[in-house]
Amino acid sequence: MLDEIKKKQIYNVLLMPIQCTKHSGFNDERKVDIIKTVNGIKTTQTYWVEYKNKNTGTPFRYNFQPDCDMSDFACGFYEIIYKEFLDGKKVVDDNGCLVDNEFAGDTMTSVSRLPGLKNKYHCLANFWIIPMELGRKSIHELSKTSNRYCIKDFMDRFLLLLKFNLDDYKKIFPNYFSKIDIFSRMSDIHLINESYLDKQHNIMQYSDVINKDTEDYLWNCIKKRAEAISNSRFGPELWYYFAQNNILEN
Repeated sequence: MLDEIKKKQIYNVLLMPIQCTKHSGFNDERKVDIIKTVNGIKTTQTYWVEYKNKNTGTPFRYNFQPDCDMSDFACGFYEIIYKEFLDGKKVVDDNGCLVDNEFAGDTMTSVSRLPGLKNKYHCLANFWIIPMELGRKSIHELSKTSNRYCIKDFMDRFLLLLKFNLDDYKKIFPNYFSKIDIFSRMSDIHLINESYLDKQHNIMQYSDVINKDTEDYLWNCIKKRAEAISNSRFGPELWYYFAQNNILEN
């Protein structure tokens, strides 16, 4: 068990803004850097999608695009709190590719319509793992940015869509949803009870009206998830992970 001081240290790290700086390299040349700064955390990123030319089969990559929720620091976080969900596998292999496209890092709450959160929303407490097609891409009709259902990346709308279409999600993304047989499991796996869900696993809706109060409400949701994670059974391993990388505040 962790004492309250260590839990508070974890909580603080979970809310630190993250900046993804550069690519870390591949395989034997891979060099991961995670550095605490005055303003937050700077980290490298191994993730860099590789494609194949349809005509020749030659592998290629587009220009590198850093993304905090797929940074090396974030992936280490996922591999701790989602260890069982991932069956002990990594999120990204040493060649920069997802081990399984159904398990990709993503940002829970984005700020396209919430400018007040712009400088602080890129933090571990606001990151989770969902299928690539639902989070990192925006074309799937059941995604977090679905135009068909007007989700617009709001968590309450996405969770409602998921709750009432769970059977469809299970068919389309069987690897991910094989461990989410009922909606309430989302709370256990993602530690979102009392932030986006209440104690009875009801979805707490907030996006009918978007204003300054919405920003305050969502930042409070992010802080509540940070608290849930720091008090969870993953706390000791997280504390050690942060300590190893010299991220903890005294």
